[in-house]
Amino acid sequence: MTRLFLTMTASASAIVLLLASSATAQSVTLTLAHQYPSTQVIGDAYNYWAERVEELSGGDIAVRVFPGSTLIASDEAFSAVSTGSVSASNMIGGFQVGDIPQVAAVGMPFMFDDYAHYRRVADAGLADMVGGWYEEENIKLLGFFPKGNDQVFHKSKFLLEPADFGGAQLRGVGGVSDAVLEALGANVVRLPTTDVTAALQRGVADGLVTSCSAHIGRSWYEQTPYASVVAIKNDFEALGMNLGVWNGLTEEQKALVMQAGDEMEDMQWKLVERQEAVDCVEQWKELGVNVASPSPEQRQALQEKVQPVYDLYRAELPVIDDVLKLVEDNR
Repeated sequence: MTRLFLTMTASASAIVLLLASSATAQSVTLTLAHQYPSTQVIGDAYNYWAERVEELSGGDIAVRVFPGSTLIASDEAFSAVSTGSVSASNMIGGFQVGDIPQVAAVGMPFMFDDYAHYRRVADAGLADMVGGWYEEENIKLLGFFPKGNDQVFHKSKFLLEPADFGGAQLRGVGGVSDAVLEALGANVVRLPTTDVTAALQRGVADGLVTSCSAHIGRSWYEQTPYASVVAIKNDFEALGMNLGVWNGLTEEQKALVMQAGDEMEDMQWKLVERQEAVDCVEQWKELGVNVASPSPEQRQALQEKVQPVYDLYRAELPVIDDVLKLVEDNR
């Protein structure tokens, strides 16, 4: 069914492209598919973008929204947008290192001091750098923002120092996240988002690495009531649009779509930071989740243990040095 629908929507995207290529603005219908259910607040910003595009265009551009992986799975987003099966979807760096190896450079462990530092680095050139990588793969990025710090969640214990990770079956999110878990001694379990709950219930995984927002919004706290706030890394996320669809829009339509993207980007930065600093803390308390953070000594031990990950990726991706220069120049 998914393949049939994607084939149908690919044809629809081609029609949209032809309609939008006229010098005079034509009515356009875009398809936005994202992975976030209504219970996960980060999805609100994508829904806001769709509403704002329609508002700014006076209805000239319509956006059909398919949230909660109802149209495509989280690991299908890149190929679906790149091929034009859907007009737009959320891009998650950690899920796409197989398609764009360079994105691993953005999600290295313990790289950013805080969200203010991350934003300075993004605005100083990191967002443009990443956008260039995606354009080479037929995707136009309409915004760049943090995915949220990767925390570690487990069924029965805290994982605050390297020894705690030994032998644990943890669901990673791909790329650097998996390499970090392996460096700490864990066994990585790769699963699409839609299969995580069942895997936890069946004992396929003991825990997982994800953001606090996803831990709560997807009810994973029910299976993993131990939250280790270690902030291993902070991946990026972006709204990606098929480049052919983007190029088929008129200049006026592009400006409106990008304005909505800029507003969504600001919204996402604020949402993610507030989620970690306030909302997740309060909700974990209400839900009875056990929460702990590493001591400075434990955090230092974690950082030292994952240093080989930098060496591994630097050998394969020299662009890491360009990213790290931006990071250091904007501390």
